[in-house]
Amino acid sequence: MSAAVEHTSPAPSPAVLQPFSGGGRALMLGHVHPDADVLGTLLAIGLALETSKWNVVYGGPHPAPALLAFLPGVERYRQLTELEGRFDLVVLTDCPNPQRTEGLIDQAKRVGKVVVNIDHHPDNRRYGHVNWVDITAAATGEMVYELLTALRMTLTPAIATNLFTAIHTDTGSFRYSNVTTRTFTIAAALVAAGARPELVSQSLYEQRAPDALHWLGEALARVEVSEDGRMAWLALPAEAVPERIVEAEELVNYPRSVASVRVACLLRERDGSVKVSLRGKGDVDVQRIAAQFGGGGHVNAAGCTVPGPLPEAKRAVLAAVRRAVDGADRA
Repeated sequence: MSAAVEHTSPAPSPAVLQPFSGGGRALMLGHVHPDADVLGTLLAIGLALETSKWNVVYGGPHPAPALLAFLPGVERYRQLTELEGRFDLVVLTDCPNPQRTEGLIDQAKRVGKVVVNIDHHPDNRRYGHVNWVDITAAATGEMVYELLTALRMTLTPAIATNLFTAIHTDTGSFRYSNVTTRTFTIAAALVAAGARPELVSQSLYEQRAPDALHWLGEALARVEVSEDGRMAWLALPAEAVPERIVEAEELVNYPRSVASVRVACLLRERDGSVKVSLRGKGDVDVQRIAAQFGGGGHVNAAGCTVPGPLPEAKRAVLAAVRRAVDGADRA
């Protein structure tokens, strides 16, 4: 395509729909450490395309986590280091920063006829040939539902389960302030199409290993709260807690649950850097905090990666959080 296309409305435009017409070979490309937000949306699109004239490949720089083994079709998602052959269509979902593909996006642009970027993050970099970025959507899964509906694709139970899971996790179990009537209307339609909320919840939250509560206790014992009670954080040195526990638990939500806390942080030391997850409660924009360190996200949920070691990263991030909290009070 000679010029990039940008669309920002809730309903997909003809320019967004056009790349999905016809058929051919398609790649559903995920970002690093794929979560249910990205896997659920990519699998939903791919499974829908396979009912038409498309041959679909699913993958990204990291494999799917064991926790999400219940997602229909996830066994086909594989770790990719390089792309083989050419693609008529490449789709990325819920991926605001192309660097999160660890170079696969650059390969995709060389071997793909058209790259479609579907996202709801305000800081999306518009890196696709077609960029559909709807910041009014509470979840990218809402957008994919609109896409498949506009394409007149049948919502099978497998597709509905993937999309319901993506919306469930992207909205923090429907807890974030950007959840709207649209979110629940789409969720209801997905349940009507065969998604089972109890299965999704059980699979996400009730599949702990026998030792998981021990390790969860080890992690939560490290939670700290500021003297004024407005900040809370959990700093995890490398190998303090098994990675499988960190992947299975939304650890940042525990410090966020303290009544007085305005911003919560999870800082995970890993491979010489520190991965930071930030959560807010509406009056402090944590996306702006993450952006100071090259990250991004939403008003209430954002993240970034900061150079280590952990003590220095912790000081820098907490200083930025303190400035944001104090600034919100003065506003």
